Parts: sequence; C-alpha cells; structure tokens
Amino acid sequence: MVDNKEHNVRSRILIVATVFFIAGLLVGGVSLALSLNPDENQNQNQTQKNVHININKTINYSETYKELYNQVSDSVVSINIRESGLGSRISGQGSGFIYDSNRHILTNQHVIDGAENVEVVFSNGATQRANIVGSDKYSDIAVLRVDNIPEEENYSPSPLKLGNSSNIESGEFVMAIGNPFGLEGSITHGIVSATGRVLPTEEGFSIPNVIQTDAPLNPGNSGGPLLDLSGQIIGVNRAKSGDNVGFAIPANKARKVADSIIEKGEYEHAWIGISMVPVSYNAANYMDLNDTVSEGVMIVRVIDGGPAEKAGLEPGKQIVVNGEPTWVNGDIILGMDNREIRNSDQLITYLDTKLPGDRIKLKIYRNENIKTVNVTLQDRPDNLLR
Repeated sequence: MVDNKEHNVRSRILIVATVFFIAGLLVGGVSLALSLNPDENQNQNQTQKNVHININKTINYSETYKELYNQVSDSVVSINIRESGLGSRISGQGSGFIYDSNRHILTNQHVIDGAENVEVVFSNGATQRANIVGSDKYSDIAVLRVDNIPEEENYSPSPLKLGNSSNIESGEFVMAIGNPFGLEGSITHGIVSATGRVLPTEEGFSIPNVIQTDAPLNPGNSGGPLLDLSGQIIGVNRAKSGDNVGFAIPANKARKVADSIIEKGEYEHAWIGISMVPVSYNAANYMDLNDTVSEGVMIVRVIDGGPAEKAGLEPGKQIVVNGEPTWVNGDIILGMDNREIRNSDQLITYLDTKLPGDRIKLKIYRNENIKTVNVTLQDRPDNLLR
C-alpha cells in the first residue's frame, strides 16, 4: 500500500529501496531522487546534491533465474571420480557442462587430476564413463568426452555458449549451477564482485583475469558454469576463498585452452623463465632508487636455459637490510612492449596474451641505467614449480 502523505515521502523511498534489494525486483520507469539536504545553518540556496537512480527495464529476477535454469540446467553435468577396484566408491566429485556437439564436456583440471575412472552423470540420471581428452593444470581446465549425449522426450541437452568475458563488469548479476556436496543441479546466484583478479595456484603460477563473484560456490561446484542473465557462460567456477568470495576462470581463457586441448591435446603457455618480487622499501633505499624507480618488479631468479637467461637478464641476491631479508641488485622490469609494468599482476596478465615464440621488449633498470632487452618467449615446461 502506498502512503500519499507528503511528510512520509522519505519513509516511502526507504521502504521501496528495501523491498527493491530484498526481493530483487526492478520496477520499470521509476526514478528515485535522494536529496542530501545541507545543514540548516548553511545557505538554503546552496545547490543540493541529487542522486538519481533511473530504471528503464522491468525485470522479475525470480522469473529470470527460473527461466535461465530451465534453459541450461540439462546441459550441466555432475562428475564423479571413482576408485579402481572392488566397489569403485566415489572418491571425488565436481561439475561440468556440454561444450560442443562432439560430446566434449568442460570441467576443472583439479576435478579429474590423477583420476583413472571418470563418470559423467546427466541431469536425467543417465550415467556414462568419460575419457579424458586432455587437461591444463596452469589454467585449471580439462576436457572430457562421452560416447553419446542422452536424449529422450522433454530432455535434449545442447552445448552451452561461452560468452565474451572481456565485456563483463562488476555489479552484473550472475548464476552458478553445479553439484555442491553431491547435490546435483543446484543453483546459486549473486553478482560479479570484481574482474581482472590474478589467482595463485598450487603450481606456483597464477591465473590472470579471473572473475570474482559472491555467488556461493562450494566443494562440488568446481567445473560448473557461471552464467550471465543472457544465459551465456562468462566463467568456469573454480574455487571458494571464503564466505561470499568465489572465483571463476574467464570464458575467453577457458575457450582458448579447451579448443587447443581438443585440437592438439595440450595448451602452450608463453613463459619468460623468471621469479620476481616487488621492489621493497628496504631495497629502494639500499639501491638508492628513490629518485629513479618507484615501481616495477625485481628479478630474483633466472631459470637455467629459459628465455630470460638467454636474453641476459640478471637476478638479484638476498641480504639483510635493517634486520630484514631483502632482495637487492636484480634487474627491475619497468615495462613490456611499451606498457608500464608496476607489479607482477600486470606482467602476468600481459604475458597471458602472448604465445611461445613471440618476441617481447623489456624495459629494465640495471646499475643506475635504463636498458631495453629483447626476449623470445618459450613454452612453459611441465613439472616446473616456478
């Protein structure tokens, strides 16, 4: 019920706003102007600050989520890892989705890591043994293949479309479908909390451009799709870091890796062959950098036989400065291909756009001089910790 008394206008706005957020319902054509009144002692003619919320589209989110779920849920699968031997009990679980018309299933590498018996369970209950086409531990993407996709009356699953993850923005609504704790076909929802995250992995390398979401992700969700409200996959759910903090591999990366695995059985990552640290306050003082270098990353290790060693890049050494272990005197990377490099995340993200064999130009600081060094990237070796 709407109260029409003038003195209750502010109360009505607060009530409407509360209902808006709780119910997730946008009412079309509404414009809310929240006036921030100046102090009574200030000049009443002072320009007030108005915050306008313009809502141009009517969306019932409950109906939207239900419609999306009905459209895509048949294409989402549960993945069981079974132990070999008598009983073949389930030792691990995850999620996945139909990737293409050639019966490929996309999931996370860590879901099937070390598995011998992989089982795919479709939403109609049909179960099939899956073959592992290939996987990439550095991006945490794996591709499976089944003999056939089951079809029956009112059940005809189709491949899900991977969208352009470069276009997503913080605040967009998203939906995750998966198999948390073995509960098949579970749906959760939330927003894109941030984009462009760099996610460390157990392999010692980081995954760039990761999507952060507050949509609840739990054990078993790994490998399932993160979708926008158009029904396109924007990410492959990977990990939960804490309450309301989950991460997904961006769709653009997942597509590149999956297509390469299907075509060649592997994905090749461009590799420069260094370990690096931020330039610390102690290092800056010790090396007297304050007037010349304020940001960048210092090389602390150069891998034997790697691109950096071949290009003549020099690592630093660790000493004690002001009672603290400190890396000093290594080459400091300031830029890459005319792009400023302020931290390791920027370097990792830019390298991810390159291929083995590409040549990059590094701008480095060494011995009080700025130099340019050309480096030819190589394929990242397997079983390399760093």
